[in-house]
Amino acid sequence: MPEETDRRIRRTNRTLAAALIDLASERPYASIQVRDITDRADVGYATFYRHYDSKDDLMLTVFEEITEELETSAVDQGAQHFQQEGNLLFTHVQLYKGLYNSIIHSPEFVDKLKQLLSKRIESQIQHHRVLKQPAFPIELAAHHMVAALIGLIEWWLDTGLELPVEEMSQIYKRLIIQATWFALDSRNELDKLEHN
Repeated sequence: MPEETDRRIRRTNRTLAAALIDLASERPYASIQVRDITDRADVGYATFYRHYDSKDDLMLTVFEEITEELETSAVDQGAQHFQQEGNLLFTHVQLYKGLYNSIIHSPEFVDKLKQLLSKRIESQIQHHRVLKQPAFPIELAAHHMVAALIGLIEWWLDTGLELPVEEMSQIYKRLIIQATWFALDSRNELDKLEHN
């Protein structure tokens, strides 16, 4: 593919993504039509379908890119990975609260987002390979973590983002990351506690 064509495709994708983010920041996600996106982006309706199957396809691509950016930035922090991941994540929610409010209240899209994020988290857990014999399926742990994270974001939005980003990051780290990891790794220890 010629470089100029490749650049034009990337520019179109960025323009469509920016239009969808803007629209979702202004109104309920479910009310947005593909025509609204193409009108806002000043891109042909047929052009949209050369790049994406649906608005959900476009929004999932947006969230894949966001997730990759956040993960890359967090990895650069080394030992402070999860704290930094939480800071980056909740800073992003704070900056784009209109967008998150819009999609959180769209159950159909949230289900698709959960699938996307669950696969990424499952892959990350398996990549670490620290757990030789997880206490339960890693797929279940990933599903739980994503559901808990979306619930945490929804709670924070519903409370008007009252708690600071740093505190939300700590809650995310302790309530979701550490608690799930402990449960995956420590079934026997928990069983001993229950029998004492």
